[in-house]
Amino acid sequence: MRVAIQGQLGSFHHQVAKTWFGDDVHILPAETFGEVFGMLNRHETTLAIVAIENSLYGSINEVYDLVESHRYPIVGEIYLRIEQQLIALPNTKTTDITHIYSHPVALAQCENYLDAHFPNAERIEHHDTAGSVEFVKNSGDKSMAAIAGRVAADTYSLAILHENIEDNKANFTRFLVIDTNAKTIANTNKASLVIQTDNKPGALANVLTAFADRGVNLTKLQSRPIIGKAWRYKFYIDVEAGGEQLKHLLDDIRANGTSVAVLGEYQANPLP
Repeated sequence: MRVAIQGQLGSFHHQVAKTWFGDDVHILPAETFGEVFGMLNRHETTLAIVAIENSLYGSINEVYDLVESHRYPIVGEIYLRIEQQLIALPNTKTTDITHIYSHPVALAQCENYLDAHFPNAERIEHHDTAGSVEFVKNSGDKSMAAIAGRVAADTYSLAILHENIEDNKANFTRFLVIDTNAKTIANTNKASLVIQTDNKPGALANVLTAFADRGVNLTKLQSRPIIGKAWRYKFYIDVEAGGEQLKHLLDDIRANGTSVAVLGEYQANPLP
């Protein structure tokens, strides 16, 4: 089974792919989210894992736009608690470390830890957490360390010097599972929608009223500008509804003249 991910082997995307598809999954790494969807377009694979939002840093707007523009179905979601590890060559001592590499977001997530334990170490940004681990391994230099997930340490056979060094333990990333050959999923209870309302007072309120009247809970409401239409917006919405309930909800929304498209209908995955 071939699965496209953003990032390289050992990344959090890789970890999620293994969790969803199993250890035998064959990973197709891509440097950008655009390249992930490029692989789907070229039929190099029918499956992809993409991060969509983080509990601390919010939505990844680029991914929302890519999902909408390509319309490849979302077939599942998975939440991953982001646990960062300090990783170095085997037998490295913490006193050896003078340079620490990682993605800028990972460095920011561990700022308090770094201030307390490595105030004099230089923090150097890298494009990928797992890539920073590979870089440290290839350097062979014990003065270097990286911050990444546990899977990265295992993938590149390096040592974890300190575990779970992230400052905020309530740090979760939500990932989407994309399948271009999606079949009908039984017992769905969640859906991702994109809605464009009329440019008139109360248009969005009418949509939200439709959710309330049907007793449907919204778990996400994200606005994005419509390219080419200044000051016009579309809304990405996640709802706790599926099957017949979702069908009736969509009928209600469209009856008000609102454009709505379903990006995916799937089974909700609870937070860890």
